[in-house]
Amino acid sequence: MYLTRKFHIEGTEQLRRLSRSSADLWNSICKWYWRTVDRQDHWISKTAMRRWHCKGHDVLPSQTAQEVAGQFYEAIGSWHDNDRKGNPPKRCDKTYNVLRWTYQGVTLREDGVLRLSTKRGEDSILIDWPAREEPRTVEIGKTSGGFVVRAQYDTEPVDRTTGDKVAGVDLGEKHLAAVFTGDDAFTINGGELRALRHYQNSLKAKLDAKIDRKERGSNRWKKLVETKRKQLDHIDNKITDLLHKLSRKVAEMLLERRVSAVGIGDVRGIRDRIDYGTKMNQRLHQWVYGEFARMIEYKAELAGITVERIDEAYTSQECPKCGHRKKPSGREYTCSECSFHGHRDVVGAANIRRKYVGQEPTGSKTRLPGVMASPSGVRFRPHLSCSSRSRRRTQSES
Repeated sequence: MYLTRKFHIEGTEQLRRLSRSSADLWNSICKWYWRTVDRQDHWISKTAMRRWHCKGHDVLPSQTAQEVAGQFYEAIGSWHDNDRKGNPPKRCDKTYNVLRWTYQGVTLREDGVLRLSTKRGEDSILIDWPAREEPRTVEIGKTSGGFVVRAQYDTEPVDRTTGDKVAGVDLGEKHLAAVFTGDDAFTINGGELRALRHYQNSLKAKLDAKIDRKERGSNRWKKLVETKRKQLDHIDNKITDLLHKLSRKVAEMLLERRVSAVGIGDVRGIRDRIDYGTKMNQRLHQWVYGEFARMIEYKAELAGITVERIDEAYTSQECPKCGHRKKPSGREYTCSECSFHGHRDVVGAANIRRKYVGQEPTGSKTRLPGVMASPSGVRFRPHLSCSSRSRRRTQSES
């Protein structure tokens, strides 16, 4: 299993120079790619582009230059896979672009420092590495106030399960997750996330209004744009921190309840299937179900729990006792046929669990009592927020 570790480092003149060269290379590849398409109706292959622009680059090491071309063609591939909808890959910012090293250019020294290769005769990039595993790929991008390192490394799961229970997880917007284990249930409250999203939207609207009143390209306009970027990045970091903490809490609570297998409701494509109006659509389009599900999935698998995505169609409408379908109103579900009563999201989790084990609602092993006990709730506590970001040193060596 591959994990990604992310941390911030201080910027150096060497990183800024390499980042600018990466941006120049991206823009050159982009320019000649589209110029060839327009003038000759020919799509240049990635291999030909690498020979043309990346081989023997003046500033970037060979593999890093080739990775820039790889990034561009990944973007082209995604655009084609999306039936060429939206804007195609275009020129990036002139001042920076992502730098990427594969395992050939990454070395973990015995003193716990990562050595990233550069051009012959130039100083290598040295970064304090907080883990024992040697990363396979390292990516350095620019953020407000410095650079961020994303390093991907291989790790083996450690089986911490102590039972054989099966759980179902229903993802939602009000409750990020509702979990049913067969014996009990709990929910993960999404109030803190909704508050952050509301603040993010109002802040963005406020700053956009100020930016629109300034002359484009003026000093005041540039300062406002930079302020907007910094503040929105800060909120995004808080949201990511929240999701990591809550997903880890879900994995720990599953282990406490002796769960060894989990079925997670697959809600991919829900944004394309529904229309609830402007405000609700905005909330759903900012719903981070995919990221939260991915975090739960890999944290559970690291602990030895088997995870599978389950189709969640009608799981919140179907009675887990008799199988009758009814669209619920409000947060409670009451069956009109058998009078079963329970929390709507937990009903969805119970049906996802039933689908995972492959049983019918009327099966003896899945028969539920007439009233489902109320789930326990988990909220994000502000005092659990991470402290200020630590700054790791970036060094150089000859």
